[in-house]
Amino acid sequence: MPQSDTMPDAAAVAKAATALGRALAPDQAALLAGYLQLLTRFRRKINLVGPQDWPTMLETLVADSWHLADFLAGPEAKRVLPPGDALVLGLDFGAGAGLPGIGLRAFFNRGPYYLLESRQKRCVFLAEATARLHLSGVHVAEGRVERTVPDILAGHPGAFVLCLSRAFAPWPRFLTLCRELVREPLAVVTMTGEATTVEETPPGWALAAAASYPVAGRTRHVSLFSGSATSM
Repeated sequence: MPQSDTMPDAAAVAKAATALGRALAPDQAALLAGYLQLLTRFRRKINLVGPQDWPTMLETLVADSWHLADFLAGPEAKRVLPPGDALVLGLDFGAGAGLPGIGLRAFFNRGPYYLLESRQKRCVFLAEATARLHLSGVHVAEGRVERTVPDILAGHPGAFVLCLSRAFAPWPRFLTLCRELVREPLAVVTMTGEATTVEETPPGWALAAAASYPVAGRTRHVSLFSGSATSM
């Protein structure tokens, strides 16, 4: 059987993650293994991800989740996010195949998390994944964000909102969109191939934290923006 068709178990995923420098708890390895199994099965039916084997998907796609979780647990992010166990409402714009949102649930869980996606076939996959992986508190919102986000916010009055974009829109435009759709208190996370800059940041936002990490010979960047005066 070609490697791209093999189905990983938790032990195999934990071993592969260790080789990437990440030690996984048993429940984290099990969740990521189940997710990789679903990606492998569904990519034959839907154009979710490229024709990659699961170790490559782990390294180049799923690993974003633990890098993002580490970033959100860092001291700069803690100064922006609400303290302790206070609820954080996550809005994952353009969730696609669930990257990084589904994997992120293994490492970061501060409250309800909404996978926002306008494409029906991807929503079918996301709903299947959240059900099969028993992701409590993770919801799929199908439709344009201009329609779905106001309804979500109405159901969570007063919650701190964390907006996330991996490839939804160019990051300055994404910040502007979040300002139009989401009320304070909020923060925005962008995941980009190039570093964000203070000079390109739209008015009313502060670049509160930024970090980078290597993936398969390339550098990826994650940034946190606050609507307050907080800055690095």
